[in-house]
Amino acid sequence: MSASPSERELAEVVADLEWAMAYWPDLLDARLPMATPRPWRQLRLSPEAHAERDFEARVDWALRSTRALAEAPAPTDVTIWQTALDILVDADDLAAKVAETVGLPVLPPPGPGELNAWPYLAYAAAHLPAELAEWAAPIARRMQEKIAQALCMVYDGHTLDLTCPWCSEASVWRVQTLPGGMIAIVCGGVCEPPAREVGTWWHGQPCWPMSDWERLAKHVRVVEERERMAS
Repeated sequence: MSASPSERELAEVVADLEWAMAYWPDLLDARLPMATPRPWRQLRLSPEAHAERDFEARVDWALRSTRALAEAPAPTDVTIWQTALDILVDADDLAAKVAETVGLPVLPPPGPGELNAWPYLAYAAAHLPAELAEWAAPIARRMQEKIAQALCMVYDGHTLDLTCPWCSEASVWRVQTLPGGMIAIVCGGVCEPPAREVGTWWHGQPCWPMSDWERLAKHVRVVEERERMAS
């Protein structure tokens, strides 16, 4: 028996929350951008862009002093800090609403200096009732998209230099923002994956929302390993 619309929506929200949980450590690591690699292909910088970035870094360093507010031994990415804080606030509110709805104890709010959304995401994912799925869906999707953008995982229109595991065509996967704000990888090849492997369809083409990307990556790694062994 197929799942009802509410059950499917609940599953999608939980998948988004679990995705955010999985990448939360990467987001925190990315606060030190000079030391931490991002977990997705980044666009190559031109020599001019490299020079501009290096100049800005030297200016930032020159303006620092031992009495400067928020002085740190290593430069940190303020945008990442703000993204992490925004997600923590959303996760705390979401977990509190879930607890109130299902009659469970509310998690203590994060204390001063605490920046860990993981417990609140896990709490919401574990206890989210179906009647809150529609309300929680945009919150969970927003958190997922913020993390993906902060980690340089999303480029609308960006073509991935990969071979599709099902149609065996290269460079036919493209990141697209679909109606409703859904970010997905769409295969542009003559592609008909097994139904169990397709996230959804867009204009007759198979596509996979971000919650499916981890599973999708496993299929790609299998193909790449097979190609490596054959070469």
